[in-house]
Amino acid sequence: MNEIIINNMPVLVKEYGGQRVVTLKDIDTVHGRPDGTARRNFNINKAHFIKDEDYFTVELTTNEIRTQFGAGKNAGKKITLITETGYLMLVKSFTDELAWKVQRELVNGYFRTQQTV
Repeated sequence: MNEIIINNMPVLVKEYGGQRVVTLKDIDTVHGRPDGTARRNFNINKAHFIKDEDYFTVELTTNEIRTQFGAGKNAGKKITLITETGYLMLVKSFTDELAWKVQRELVNGYFRTQQTV
């Protein structure tokens, strides 16, 4: 599995629909936020996100799919995958200095990397 280090944290490279995506848990992890912060902010602002452009909702039907997206055994039946545009919109609510640093690292070192999985 390919990993990229963002803010000294490993991020499993994930792709869906031909583009790189991250999970809400990935966002919490690299931003050093409590679990559930990204999900809460996503749900509060969901009306501003475009499904299949800013995010995807994927059914976790097999262990292979769960492994591919880093979903643990306690994950629900679906997972939300955030695209680069969705990520940039979501982290608008994270305004501390660390958020600016991590955002730059994630965009340049993860989403914009030409290497494919």
